[in-house]
Amino acid sequence: MNCAVAILSVGDELVLGQIEDTNASWLSRALQSIGRTPGERRTVGDDRARLADALRTLASTHAAVIVTGGLGPTLDDLTREALLDVVSPGAVLVEDEAGVEHLRGWFEKRGRPMPASNLRQAMRPPNARLLANPHGTAPGIAARATFDAHVCEIFCLPGPPNEMKPMFDNLVAPVLRDDANVVATAALHSIGLGESTLAERLGELMERGREPSVGTTASDGIVSIRVRATGPRNAAQAALEATIAECLSRTGNIVYGRDGEPLAAVVGRMLAERNLTLSTAESCTGGMLGSFITDVAGSSAWYMGGAVTYANERKIADLGVPAATIETHGAVSHETAIAMARGALARFNTHLAIATTGVAGPGGGSEAKPVGTVYVAVAARDGDVFSRRFHFPGDRTTVRRRTAHLALACTRFALLGEGARALLWSEGEAVRVERA
Repeated sequence: MNCAVAILSVGDELVLGQIEDTNASWLSRALQSIGRTPGERRTVGDDRARLADALRTLASTHAAVIVTGGLGPTLDDLTREALLDVVSPGAVLVEDEAGVEHLRGWFEKRGRPMPASNLRQAMRPPNARLLANPHGTAPGIAARATFDAHVCEIFCLPGPPNEMKPMFDNLVAPVLRDDANVVATAALHSIGLGESTLAERLGELMERGREPSVGTTASDGIVSIRVRATGPRNAAQAALEATIAECLSRTGNIVYGRDGEPLAAVVGRMLAERNLTLSTAESCTGGMLGSFITDVAGSSAWYMGGAVTYANERKIADLGVPAATIETHGAVSHETAIAMARGALARFNTHLAIATTGVAGPGGGSEAKPVGTVYVAVAARDGDVFSRRFHFPGDRTTVRRRTAHLALACTRFALLGEGARALLWSEGEAVRVERA
């Protein structure tokens, strides 16, 4: 029988994509922190029959199920009724006296009359109990479902995160905690290689059923290696670190960070360690690169600023790009990217500068420079300039995000002394212009 914990999210707004399901992601991490393995995650709309069916299926195959949402006072909040259908079929909901007292007290403290509809939140299946909610009107509900010899603990929590999280921490985690075992996890982040190429380097480490497990995920050019080890705390942590070391030995400096560390923060730390400063000159990214950089706390110590020169006139006026360069080679070219980077060096008086110029789409492409064509140049005041041509797949937003990420990757490799290194989506060799 599956000993994992399932997560069931409830709400039409989740199914329709009107809001992001941040609760499920948070619960997955929280479960691992108490030694429990997250199992299946499902999302169901506000439909009593479908919700009961999903809950019944998950409860029959998992040690526990955590439900979030559907505990409000309106008629489309149906988690209570669906839970009743699973744990007490044929019965009716009962009013919980303590729940009613909580609701009356909640509104009295705020000097507001309590709508009669709120009394629905004090209802529960007869063989269930309410979970106190000091942060809102909706109590949680705890119940137990039995399927032959299998017993499943069910916890229904409110949807608002500021109510759900403390209820889980205070009332659910102590019940589910497994002190004998932990689920230790880590993520290594890389950029510059495709997911399949990275997987080839990892080899048998990614075999299904291996412990610790190793997997990869990709997003906007960043490929993350995810490692998970389960077992007694010390043994699991030791196994996790040993596998991480082996992953690093096979991937080398293509890995730039761990456990969510942004690439811009890594570049910033490298600059700070060398007492270097950085500036940017952006065309197709329109300030996105600068935004990634300034998202890093303390970036003002090493990032001096940037110029967003979307129009050719601004490239000429703000960065000193020669008009003849644009007329001869075009705004999307090695020559213009290099001139933009050198212009940023001079304007902001920095040690390094990054320039981006390209065709983000959906229009503007040509046979020679189709949509997704981007040039990234990294210039050093006391060194060479390296420019790369990329061809990024994806829509306009994806092209711009990938450009910003790969621009930072180019800067990182320049700082590592590998300014000409071939990277994912790059076309041809990097153009190198020696120090003027």
